[in-house]
Amino acid sequence: MEVFYLVLRNLLARPVRSLLTLLGVLIATASMVLFLSFGEGLRRALFQELSRVGPAIQVVPEGSEGLAFSAYPEITPAQVEALKRAAEALGAQAVIPTLFLARGGLDPQNSFFFQGLPPGVSPDLLYPGLRAKEGRLLPSEGGAVVGAKLAERAGLAVGSPLRLSPQVTLKVEGILEESGGLADNLIFAPLKALQRVLGTENVGAVLVALSPDKKAEEAARALERAVPGLKAQTTGEVMRFAERALRISDLVRFGISLVALAVGGLLVANTVMMSVYERTREFGVMRALGAKRGFIFRLVVLEALFLALLGGVGGLALGGVASQAINLYTQSEVGLALSAVTPRLSLFALLVALSLGLLAGLLPAHHASRIPVVEALGRV
Repeated sequence: MEVFYLVLRNLLARPVRSLLTLLGVLIATASMVLFLSFGEGLRRALFQELSRVGPAIQVVPEGSEGLAFSAYPEITPAQVEALKRAAEALGAQAVIPTLFLARGGLDPQNSFFFQGLPPGVSPDLLYPGLRAKEGRLLPSEGGAVVGAKLAERAGLAVGSPLRLSPQVTLKVEGILEESGGLADNLIFAPLKALQRVLGTENVGAVLVALSPDKKAEEAARALERAVPGLKAQTTGEVMRFAERALRISDLVRFGISLVALAVGGLLVANTVMMSVYERTREFGVMRALGAKRGFIFRLVVLEALFLALLGGVGGLALGGVASQAINLYTQSEVGLALSAVTPRLSLFALLVALSLGLLAGLLPAHHASRIPVVEALGRV
């Protein structure tokens, strides 16, 4: 307890300098937490979305990975027919060709994402649990069904027109109940209508629904062998690909936040080093009274660690508040929470802050413990 009392007394003796150093560490830690929280939020959102998807296998063009948001559909009608025959031989419950079409800009208010469905395929086959709030659930050849969040943002109602191109205009025939997932931000439209807009008969992906007793991995490999040039992905494989991509993005974000962390570390080192210079005589008196070098070393290191810990806890709290503020915006705009301060991120942030304090305190602590007693007592 005596050591901690000395640490606290020294930091409070220079409140302005200690406060400024604390704020530097706090801001550096908060920026790191906020940057990395996007990766955690995307992981959580993606896992929730994949757990809601009905079909167990997604077939995409060879060389593609991840979700079926292809820039241009490449799976030909012949390949779709071959997949249907192969899937039927495997006892698949449904084979659903689909494609995605984006319209609008980067502003969520003006962005529209269409998913094409073949005749007779209802959106709840792809996203189980979907129900119509207004109108119908299954769109007709000239109609579309709109997710709850998108309908609210764009002011769409049953009967509203949707102009996809000069030749293709659809009518809103149903509004879905809010599900808290990706479907809230999609417009489900006839597959042929989207193909007309793109001027192609191809599709972007083929979704294969299996019966519960079938193994998705084995069925995916069988489909790949049956139809060369296509890649069959299970939900687990899509998640593993997304995890690799998110890890890379985490490293990039952490690299950016290292700049702020380095500044915070230098602030701690500067504060502790100045404290060492100002207390040289005090350290000499301690040594003369019998204090060991190790005691002086630990005292200075603890000062740095204490500053870093307080800054880390404050930064974690500030990052959490900023994360919640971002989620309020993204949930109102796109219906998804894209930021999350998880327990593992919190622990990582505190470990980084403590490591920062330890590294910043080692050099001043070494210098303080090596000051000769006679020289220290001679200082004014």
